[in-house]
Amino acid sequence: MNLALKLAKNYMEKEEDICLIQGKKHVTYTELYENVARFANYLKTTGVKKGDKILVLVPMSIELYVTLVASWSIGAIPVFMDAGFIRSHVKNNDFEDIKCVVGITKYILYSNINKNLKKLKNKVNVSVIDKLEGDYGVEIPDLDDDYPAIITYTSGSTGRPKIAARSHEFLNCQGEILEKCLNYEQSDIELSSVPIFTLSNLSVGITTVISNGNYENLGNSNASKLIEQIKKENVNRLMASPGLLNVITKYCLQKKIVLDWVTKVFTGGGAVFLDFVDELRMVFPKAKIVTLYGSTEAEPIAELNVLEMSQEEIDRTKNGYGILAGKIVGVKECKIIKTGQEAIGNIFESQFRKLETESVGEIVVAGDNVLGGYVGGYGDKENKFSVDGVKYHRTGDLGFIDGSGKLWLRGREKTPYFNIEASLHANFKGIGKTAVLNDVERIILVLEKSCKIPQKQIIDSITFETISEIRYVNKIPVDKRHSTKVDYKTLKKMLKIK
Repeated sequence: MNLALKLAKNYMEKEEDICLIQGKKHVTYTELYENVARFANYLKTTGVKKGDKILVLVPMSIELYVTLVASWSIGAIPVFMDAGFIRSHVKNNDFEDIKCVVGITKYILYSNINKNLKKLKNKVNVSVIDKLEGDYGVEIPDLDDDYPAIITYTSGSTGRPKIAARSHEFLNCQGEILEKCLNYEQSDIELSSVPIFTLSNLSVGITTVISNGNYENLGNSNASKLIEQIKKENVNRLMASPGLLNVITKYCLQKKIVLDWVTKVFTGGGAVFLDFVDELRMVFPKAKIVTLYGSTEAEPIAELNVLEMSQEEIDRTKNGYGILAGKIVGVKECKIIKTGQEAIGNIFESQFRKLETESVGEIVVAGDNVLGGYVGGYGDKENKFSVDGVKYHRTGDLGFIDGSGKLWLRGREKTPYFNIEASLHANFKGIGKTAVLNDVERIILVLEKSCKIPQKQIIDSITFETISEIRYVNKIPVDKRHSTKVDYKTLKKMLKIK
């Protein structure tokens, strides 16, 4: 089912309820529907038709969702990339099949650094949306279940960016799973910095306040403006990366601000350690705090209400088990296989080396909300394999499933040290940002210079691994996308480690 048809029904039922808030703009579901229809018709006048790919260079905003749903309304296919990587992706990819660019002025100018985009005549500035008038009727085409709804360029954290195409049916399935996980109430007003989850909000009919964050680097967002949004719009739930939540939390602790009307906090996209959970509890004392584990290819895979962790699970965290991701949700199958295979390809069941409970290996998943392959097949050989007709996705993450069926995370194959980091953050408050590297079988713990905890105390606390050395940097570099994950490549350069 075309998602535009599903959302149009919702718009007509919700009518004058507020769906999106950004700054002084408060847009009702009816107003959004009218803007979508008018923009869809406008795109058709520029020559965009069913099957055309539209490169969307719009940060998270009301205009982003108007563009997205307008594209679906004419059967076009929006193409996205992570906000922190727009310039590099525009420069380094061909985009030969792009028929139209829709963007803000800054990003449209970026398109001129790409030879194919530079010569493209059809470039639309989203500022036109507010100026459109007249009829807002549009005939939405029905589409096959496997028809592409969104094409996304990944951040390329493991090398060359992979291109993921998610169909309308895929997003419908994902939305149904998220609706079960995210505990929606019709009275909810959510501050969000995560585009795909805001789409879920539109589907279920709650109000989203688009966070006033710096989407090119969420860790550099203005905390006071975010707090002002939460207070002014009576936000009672948050959906944000740990990096953005950290900005909010640190500011509130410093200013002694307590947001005790917030009842739900959801986060994902990076490690969430127990000392950070303690900080969240101080700022949001009445909130349910939920972590979601997943990826572009499979979202969600596991969820955890961190306030419901048992004392045994907390003790396990302190003793080197890793980060508890929680109960497996969404995916039909989540298995742990042995590591060390560069590319599996299609393998037989006899070679499918599943491990016993609580044995650490690579996490692989299968199900309707798991992406079956990448555009052009790039990345399929390395990340996909089939057993008895079931296609699995290799997450690249290490972990294990405990006796109660809950998933634990250990990190990536080259940096499988979440057990060390999780233990340190569970045992020491104020340890700050951490990273662990392996240099020729030597485990090196990296801390920021602001950490004042004695080295011996830190090393003595880790009994399950041997830390060879502790090194300090002014600031541990993190990814641009979530401002959470350690940028190991940059860190190694800083420390002169190969």
